[in-house]
Amino acid sequence: MAAVTKSLSFGITASTSFEPPFLLTKRFSTLDHLTKGRFAWNIVTSWKKSAFKAIGIDTPIEHDERYIVAEEYLQVLLWQGSWADDALDPNPEADNYVNPDKVRTINHHGKYFDLSTRHIVDPSPQRTPFLFQAGTSSAGSAFASTHAEAISVSSHSPSILRPKIDNIRELAKEKGRDPQSIKFFATFTPIKYASTIGGLVLFSGWTGIDISKVPIDEEITAAHSSEANKITSVLDNLTVTSHDIPRWTPRVVAEVSVISGLGPLSIGSPETVATEMERWMRDADLDGFNLGHVTTPGTFEEVVDLLIPELRRRVLYPRAEDGSQEGWTAREKIYGKGQKVLRKDHPGSAYNYDTYWEDS
Repeated sequence: MAAVTKSLSFGITASTSFEPPFLLTKRFSTLDHLTKGRFAWNIVTSWKKSAFKAIGIDTPIEHDERYIVAEEYLQVLLWQGSWADDALDPNPEADNYVNPDKVRTINHHGKYFDLSTRHIVDPSPQRTPFLFQAGTSSAGSAFASTHAEAISVSSHSPSILRPKIDNIRELAKEKGRDPQSIKFFATFTPIKYASTIGGLVLFSGWTGIDISKVPIDEEITAAHSSEANKITSVLDNLTVTSHDIPRWTPRVVAEVSVISGLGPLSIGSPETVATEMERWMRDADLDGFNLGHVTTPGTFEEVVDLLIPELRRRVLYPRAEDGSQEGWTAREKIYGKGQKVLRKDHPGSAYNYDTYWEDS
């Protein structure tokens, strides 16, 4: 896809629970090179029993510990500290490509990871891919406020979402980051499609609630969740009531999750959908949306042909001139031309080659 596009960026989901940091660092540097910097990493921690069993682990890592593991994982990544900016020194006559004195070994001996290695891929356009993350539990919010540049969020009501966003921005401010530098993207589905059984199955898997055992009009609470391995922020989201959803029952879950899963659904003309999106941006302090789709490429064609012109008319979507962002990295599209690497107030900058050395 990168070979046939010029401005589109790509976000890849990868878990800190399974893949060694060295392998992920190497693979993602390569992808950042191949896309010319149009690459992002959606950081997740894994919770499914079946996923852990697939790699030979019987018991999933406990929720909060998963984020402790992820915290050390981010510290170990080699993107920032292994190569100097001027390490590349091509000299065919001397049969030399890299100055070895400017590529150093990172030695890390922690609780979860132990490595001693150089990064074996030269610095890519962004060095560190643009960093996405999802999760608004206490542990997830602490992690996101430290590392995420963009956060995927979801709720059935902006009034439920706004306090979570405000909390993460405040946590980021306490850590010395510009709270507005973290961008929030909410799940949003502008097209109608129904799969009641599919929606209920997803609800049960996400929340750990066997909804088949709950009477159709009985109110659902967190006490119904008996499964330890679940997505905590989703459980919170789908059991908290609001003006939009005053009471959760299996019947309400079926009506809500049948089409749009975790997020809101807006049905109607481009003007109607744009008005609802504008309300969510204003009331929840959002920066954008993660659009759900029900047909491919139909949903996306309708968004491009019908919705985006209306959003541009309201100055909610940029009016980029043709080709004006060609060559921009994923990070530059968020922060502006020239900001290819991590911002100076991002904790990852503390691991830069010129400022960090770990040899413990």
